[in-house]
Amino acid sequence: MAASDFIELPQPGREEALALLGIARLAIASRWDDRCRDELSHAIGSMPLANAVLACFVTLHEEGRLRGCIGCLEPQGPLREALPHFARLAAFGDPRFPPLEPPELGGVSISISLLGPLSPMEVEGRAELLASLRPGIDGLWLMGGGRRATFLPAVWRELPDPAAFLDHLLRKGGWPPGGWPEGLSVWRYRVREFAEEG
Repeated sequence: MAASDFIELPQPGREEALALLGIARLAIASRWDDRCRDELSHAIGSMPLANAVLACFVTLHEEGRLRGCIGCLEPQGPLREALPHFARLAAFGDPRFPPLEPPELGGVSISISLLGPLSPMEVEGRAELLASLRPGIDGLWLMGGGRRATFLPAVWRELPDPAAFLDHLLRKGGWPPGGWPEGLSVWRYRVREFAEEG
């Protein structure tokens, strides 16, 4: 991946990041509260990076555990549409978890990842991929045989060993860990991540 791939990603300042996180939270709360719908419309009107066409993920944690994570690896429209959409999907549409209930929202922390371009990795097998991975930096997307799976770079915090990172991702995609599926294609990407404090 070229250094310019990362430079192309905007770096929101603290106030911009807080505004984007607030919009994600309002998008979730608006499911239950009409006042939040009005606030959301107003917030989107003055949203930082509103017209930026970026891939993004929204991740929810509850008591330090994953509670939902949904997004896209390639841009699907301006951030003013994508961010609220994926915030709602992370809360209510992640098939791994039941839909978020109103009493839970106060205990949920939200993080947003803005993704840089996908960069194909021309590797010949497992050993070459493991040697090429940059722990803590690379997000990884695997695709082949009708299956696909991705891990954001944040997953390195839980799985700092490249082999464990890869094996968990293979398992997530439905492949057996420890091997190299035939016809596997691999991409990596970088992110700008920001999260609510607490």
